[in-house]
Amino acid sequence: MKLNFKTLAAFCALSFMMTGCSKDNDGTENGSPSPLMSTIDESSQTVESTDSDQEKSPAATDCVIKFEEGKITSSQSGAAVSNNSVKITQSGVYELTGSSSDCTIEIDADKNAEITLLMNNVQLTSKTGSVIDCESAKKLILFSESGTKNSLTDSKSYTATSEDAPDAAVFIRSDLIIQGEGELSINGKYKDAVKCNDSVTISDGTLNITSVDDGITGKDSVTIESGTVNVTSGGDGIKSTNDTDYGKGFIKLTSGEVNITSETDGIQAEKELTVDDGKVTIKAGGEAADAEIQATEGPRDFDKKPNMQNTADTAQSDSESDVSQKGIKAGGSITINNGTFDIKSADDSIHSNSSVTIVNGTFTLSSCDDGIHADENLEIHNGNITVSKSYEGLEGKSIDISGGTISVKAADDGLNAAGGDNGNFFGYGEASEDYYIRISGGDITVDAGGDGIDSNGTIAQSGGALTVYGPTNSGNGAIDYEKSYAMSGGTLIALGASGMAQAPSTLSQPCLSVNANAAEGSKIEVRDGSTVILSTETPKTAQSLIFSSEKFKSGTEYGIYVNDELVSTVTAEDGVSGNGATGQGGVGGGRPNGGVNRPGGFPNDWGGQKPQQ
Repeated sequence: MKLNFKTLAAFCALSFMMTGCSKDNDGTENGSPSPLMSTIDESSQTVESTDSDQEKSPAATDCVIKFEEGKITSSQSGAAVSNNSVKITQSGVYELTGSSSDCTIEIDADKNAEITLLMNNVQLTSKTGSVIDCESAKKLILFSESGTKNSLTDSKSYTATSEDAPDAAVFIRSDLIIQGEGELSINGKYKDAVKCNDSVTISDGTLNITSVDDGITGKDSVTIESGTVNVTSGGDGIKSTNDTDYGKGFIKLTSGEVNITSETDGIQAEKELTVDDGKVTIKAGGEAADAEIQATEGPRDFDKKPNMQNTADTAQSDSESDVSQKGIKAGGSITINNGTFDIKSADDSIHSNSSVTIVNGTFTLSSCDDGIHADENLEIHNGNITVSKSYEGLEGKSIDISGGTISVKAADDGLNAAGGDNGNFFGYGEASEDYYIRISGGDITVDAGGDGIDSNGTIAQSGGALTVYGPTNSGNGAIDYEKSYAMSGGTLIALGASGMAQAPSTLSQPCLSVNANAAEGSKIEVRDGSTVILSTETPKTAQSLIFSSEKFKSGTEYGIYVNDELVSTVTAEDGVSGNGATGQGGVGGGRPNGGVNRPGGFPNDWGGQKPQQ
């Protein structure tokens, strides 16, 4: 038999009245479920409304707990008061009102107990430790009434400091649900604001978090369904830490708004992280996120990281290398189906030790390291992605782009396909079919100080529009690959220095490659007579000009113009035509192996590799 929501709510209200803080006829406490409650529990799987929907409207209040300075009163004995503390031992809905600068709430109930703290303009502070300590229950619900403002604050020092003792303003050894349309502020002045040994679910209302260390920790998982979550933390913003149990250690955002300012990682999942929708704003790493990036260009510099100019800076960077200051980070895969993301980070803005898949969304990323990094595959199907600052823009063992509008500005490589564990000094010349960049669609613009698009294996383009403004120094090129660049569709504009330039190596459409000087801000065009086929304006100087388009026809003569001045005339042929770079590297000593043969026998950028953070 299916129960509709109103009927179920009425049954739940009645059952709470019978079980929450009631007494048997002999006056003893009755904490066991009634037959009615048991019947509802057993048939709950047939109820069409979700568990979360039911909890958004708590049943009638069972107990009212009123806080005053130096005084706590409870309307029922299910919440026992002793001095400055309240101890809750039974299932029920407990309404909290008033304020106190010295109080604690301890929950020690049956492992099947479900307890709701209904907050009605309550402001509570503890002077000895956690303000809420849930030692035993099945589930704790913190529900903020609509139109109310509530706050929970712990003490700066704790009386109990053993390894297993509570160490957060809200400390939970069960599942935690935070909901309601009111406002709740949780302040962790000792360490964490919210620390839960199981799962945390957040929906509705406004949740404000401040913490000395981590903001919200849900060991097994953190799920944000809706509402607004604001976090300011001295450690990580939101994290899930279970690295052993199958199906746990994940973070999921289905909707809502999340704003995080953190000194270390913004959002960190030990395993998978999924975003279906929502708005996410993160600043991770404090003032370090605002640093300027300067990539050095020494012949032996395999780690052209910011502030690596001398030995002292190098030592400082090494000492801080174990501090992670990423925007969104996961030990497992990251899947983003939609949403709006504004991330500024001292480390990678989006980082996975596995794979990153972006289906859609709008991204504004500013990073002092990588914009988006995947140790394995980085896959982009659609969306609007802007990387305004980065050391390397998009990086993965492999990169697949099938759609979207992508703009990348990088101090070093713009798009880089290389091994995830790329700190091996002797790995600079390694080439593998596992490393590839594949472009089948999308509109991609890259402005790079190093190689514009760099693969330690292959590049394949069958569609899309790729525009690369490459380096001005001759130690890098707009295009850099170890094995091959196969082009069978789409358009390519690649501008940069000529010394190490490469053109595509295998083509089913013509490619025009010339050497000609173009100053910063120059308009560059490829014309068929008076018809403009390709056009761009270069943001910096260039000497190597490479173009390919499905519109080019073999045997047709094309003019290449810089600021309306004809600088070269090229008759298109199958493959690469012109006096510029070929698929075997730049004219005058290029790199037949895609960057391995650097001047002096050492690579300038060691194959685009750098130690992993």
